[in-house]
Amino acid sequence: MNPGYAGRTELPENLKALFRPCAMVVPDFELICEIMLVAEGFIEARALARKFITLYQLCKELLSKQDHYDWGLRAIKSVLVVAGSLKRDDPERPEDQVLMRSLRDFNIPKIVTDDVPVFMGLIGDLFPALDVPRKRDLNFESFVRQAVLDLRLQAEDNFVLKVVQLEELLTVRHSVFVVGNAGTGKSQVMRSLNKTYQIMKRRPVWTDLNPKAVTNDELFGIINPATREWKDGLFSSIMRELANITHDGPKWMVLDGDIDPMWIESLNTVMDDNKVLTLASNERIPLNPTMRLVFEISHLRTATPATVSRAGILYINPSDLGWNPPVSSWIDRREIQSERANLTILFDKYLPICLDTLRTRFKKIIPIPEQSMVQMLCYLLECLLTEENTPPDCPKELYELYFVFAVVWAFGGSMFQDQLVDYRVKFSKWWVAEFKTIKFPSQGTVFDFYIDPETKKFEPWSKLIPQFEFDPEMPLQACLVPTAETVRVRYFMDRLLERQRPVMLVGNAGTGKSVLVGDKLSSLDTDAYVVKKVPFNYYTTSAMLQGVLEKPLEKKAGRNYGPPGTKKLIYFIDDLNMPEVDTYGTVQPHTLIRQHLDYGHWYDRTKLSLKEITNVQYVSCMNPTAGSFTINPRLQRHFCVFALSTPGQDALSRIYSTILTQHLMSGNFSGAVQKSAQQLIALALGLHQKVAATFLPTAIKFHYIFNLRDFSNIFQGLLFSTPEFLKQPQDLVKLYLHESNRVYRDKMVEERDYSTFDKIQLEMVKKFYDDIEETLEETKRMNVYCHFAKGSSEPSYRPVPAWEELNQILVEALDNYNEVNAAMNLVLFEDAMCHVCRINRILESPRGNALLVGVGGSGKQSLTRLAAFISSLEVFQITLRKGYGIPDLKSPQPGIALMSSATSIDL
Repeated sequence: MNPGYAGRTELPENLKALFRPCAMVVPDFELICEIMLVAEGFIEARALARKFITLYQLCKELLSKQDHYDWGLRAIKSVLVVAGSLKRDDPERPEDQVLMRSLRDFNIPKIVTDDVPVFMGLIGDLFPALDVPRKRDLNFESFVRQAVLDLRLQAEDNFVLKVVQLEELLTVRHSVFVVGNAGTGKSQVMRSLNKTYQIMKRRPVWTDLNPKAVTNDELFGIINPATREWKDGLFSSIMRELANITHDGPKWMVLDGDIDPMWIESLNTVMDDNKVLTLASNERIPLNPTMRLVFEISHLRTATPATVSRAGILYINPSDLGWNPPVSSWIDRREIQSERANLTILFDKYLPICLDTLRTRFKKIIPIPEQSMVQMLCYLLECLLTEENTPPDCPKELYELYFVFAVVWAFGGSMFQDQLVDYRVKFSKWWVAEFKTIKFPSQGTVFDFYIDPETKKFEPWSKLIPQFEFDPEMPLQACLVPTAETVRVRYFMDRLLERQRPVMLVGNAGTGKSVLVGDKLSSLDTDAYVVKKVPFNYYTTSAMLQGVLEKPLEKKAGRNYGPPGTKKLIYFIDDLNMPEVDTYGTVQPHTLIRQHLDYGHWYDRTKLSLKEITNVQYVSCMNPTAGSFTINPRLQRHFCVFALSTPGQDALSRIYSTILTQHLMSGNFSGAVQKSAQQLIALALGLHQKVAATFLPTAIKFHYIFNLRDFSNIFQGLLFSTPEFLKQPQDLVKLYLHESNRVYRDKMVEERDYSTFDKIQLEMVKKFYDDIEETLEETKRMNVYCHFAKGSSEPSYRPVPAWEELNQILVEALDNYNEVNAAMNLVLFEDAMCHVCRINRILESPRGNALLVGVGGSGKQSLTRLAAFISSLEVFQITLRKGYGIPDLKSPQPGIALMSSATSIDL
């Protein structure tokens, strides 16, 4: 046993005492190596063994430290086996050449680009003046090339070499890791080899699963502790099926998912020389000589040494493939010959410079794999190079115009705007200085323009902004006032969704991501599309997610599932990065989505059968400052990313002045009040900016986050106003001061912050309004607005004239409450009355949720009950107890929903 690292448990002391321990020491590798070489038929075994072991010793010391490097005994043994087979195939060749060839050709596949010169140098020093050509099977290589072309890929030498190396590894090792970053071509190498087998009529069998998309028990099976009943696992059932296939074609189990010791250590006996899977039910499934385990992963950070040493490794460097082959494959699929020629020239002109600059210069809102940006460029070109935009005989300048537009958005659409630097502006300046063929208009950035389909010239996005009609019934948080920013994101979303491409909007809280996607999805034709919203939270697991995703699907034929009829289904995944990240860096729900995006299917969790899911696409939103911040690059690469920055001053001014002026006009407010709306918007924006910059979140005041949601809450209060109380502009200022106190000041926790806020507020009002002193004096004495100022019988939002009146209304409400409910004995002093008004204001707002923070016994519950009673709301209280968990929280929910819908009681 090998105790003391991940995935292994220590033996209990009472069991240890029964065994006599015997420590194992590192054996003499050189002697083992010499004996093995003699056994394989080498004559000069001693000298060669010394060279062999020296090389591995030096590799260990001189090469970079990579997670997938292993220079231990298993690695030595597998190279010796290769050397033996090479020796028998070519008995005339000198022995040092045979060993040198096997050392070089068997280790090169796993060595990273930077280490290759060092490794080749070491081999050159140990075997001086030897230059043996690689052993090649030209017949097999021609099949590989044919397979690669059949898959409509590029048969480049580098790529073909990787496929051949994978085949060579699979002949000597029964488990192989294919390691490489997202988008380096791992899957295509494996698919090409599988296709080669098909062409050679070897009847290959391929099964794939993501081991992290299910739990460990679902993977290997479990005995029910109560009934002692055995429930089979996904991995064991697939392995059993493969073992039962009688023909001798290659059978692969592709395990495409993150490695973690919890599941891979269970495969130790399968991966080493035992080649047997032992299950908890005492069943033993052998790994037949034709079966292979192929692991497709991006890194081996969390794998233990025991795992790494048990498998052969094919490392695919980012530079092995580069961006060119995928682009060439995409260009080959384009119909028009002239278009293909133009695109090839344009890619070569723009891409190398863009990619080089982006690696070092500009900051993106989240890390995006390089290949993903190139893929997004291809997707955007698919949307833009249509017959209407670029007819078959159009000049090459027109292609370049659309190409530049697509490149700017593919590489710059995810640029970040932080507090100090707006990288969009920097990118724009760099672009204009670097590429001068296509001229952008001089004002604004390159992101401010689109191509007019009629004139084929750049026009500002602001031309496309539609008219906004304010609906007083709709909560303000759900309103979408179109701005240049929303129009351009919508423009790309429309086109990408039509072509079933996954889209992701990334931006901070309150930038309108969900509203924007929601607005787009609600405008879709319901006869052609079904929309399923999937909001993620910390506790979302892959099983929960699969349940939600399968809800709208129906069975088609065989194992095919899809949305009803000929409709397309769009999953809208909100807060993609919210679920819990496990100890080994995996987010379980993401593995399920990735399995579907990569392979088009997932497994039924009870029947363990495959489900092919068709006609489905994803749209997602995420906040890069919440949850796990980023997501796995292998999932990220599928999405076209657009960064949504906080709207600028002009956009905000436009949004809120549209809403406020429409409210004042529709309510027939006086002319003076309507005219002062712009002035008030300027004050509100100025104060919001100042508050957000002054009160920054700290470890204690972590809730000091003032974003657009707070800004909207202020305006929600202004929209409650009625003309009988807003007769002149000063009344509007009074109401604004009250609302801004509620939204900003009520969040604050210290006297010092109160006084700083009051000071800022005072300065701002004086800056935007003259002769306002008198109004400010009045608000100091009393400035409380509430919905029950005339008593709870006729609710309307109005100022309370005096404390005495407020006290009278509240005492009356309290007496009425005590008649019906358990009596509350409250003394309503000034602060308590203010708190009731504040709580009531939140309860009366649409989507109004309150979080009351205060020491025990400060009246949070009693005042809430009173405030709810005034608004004729029923109160339902959760009673916490020891061991209270999520199921306890969920159980009363359906009852509450039924009660409020059946009896029309608001809760």
